[in-house]
Amino acid sequence: MNSSIKDASHPSIVYYDGDYPSRNQTEYPENFDEVVTYQGIADDVDKYIQLTAQYGKKVLELCCGTGRISIPLINQDCVVTAVDASAAILKQFRRKVGSIPFPKSENLSIVKQDVTQLSLDTRDFDVVICGFNSLLCIADFNLQLQTLRNAADHLRPHGLLALDIWNPLAVNLYGDIKPEPFFTRKNPHNGNTYTRFAATGPMTINQVQSVYGWYDEFKKDGTVTRQSYHMEWRLIFRYEIQLMLERAGFTLKAIYGGNHNEPLTSDSLKMFIEAEKV
Repeated sequence: MNSSIKDASHPSIVYYDGDYPSRNQTEYPENFDEVVTYQGIADDVDKYIQLTAQYGKKVLELCCGTGRISIPLINQDCVVTAVDASAAILKQFRRKVGSIPFPKSENLSIVKQDVTQLSLDTRDFDVVICGFNSLLCIADFNLQLQTLRNAADHLRPHGLLALDIWNPLAVNLYGDIKPEPFFTRKNPHNGNTYTRFAATGPMTINQVQSVYGWYDEFKKDGTVTRQSYHMEWRLIFRYEIQLMLERAGFTLKAIYGGNHNEPLTSDSLKMFIEAEKV
């Protein structure tokens, strides 16, 4: 979750599970639409499961949100520590814990911390996951770098960091004229239909873009409520992330253009990065 968003009424928190649906954790399967596939979050969990089978099942997830990644890992016998800065997001996560059968639920720890200041007692995780654009939502170079250093500090020697971020070459760096409809889905809290409108501003010299728009929710009485949102992200280029990882104590092991080890090209929407602690 974006570390600058703390208010429980912020639309990005209210609509979080609708915006980032899980294949197996939603009451509304129709939310799992073609946009989810386009964004690359339809099958990223499978990739993380494969990596834990290779590196080990002691997992730390940074910016965990409401458990879209952590819960499936628990069900694959991983021992997961899930960290997020938002108390409101973690409250939603804890409501889902009842869906995890005992004793697997005993293998989950949920921790409220800012990942830019991460300090856990456990420092020997096999795998650290920073999923879908979470690092970009820390919209400051130094804090992004510190987050990578914190990840390294909590890994065992030769442990793995799995990182998923947009490829800036596939993003509109000049910004949009106005917000446009992005998708229409069901609000997981009440079943109302909502449409998210989204736009980005032009990238600044610091590689920061505004991300803004609004949510229109269609109530059962025929009325529509509109909630605006605004946040920022900082884009990271291909060789910049390699240098950042090296400064943080990692060796870049692989960088792909998707969750299925596709070659990275200028047209790839994402960069899926595997980095090993030195």
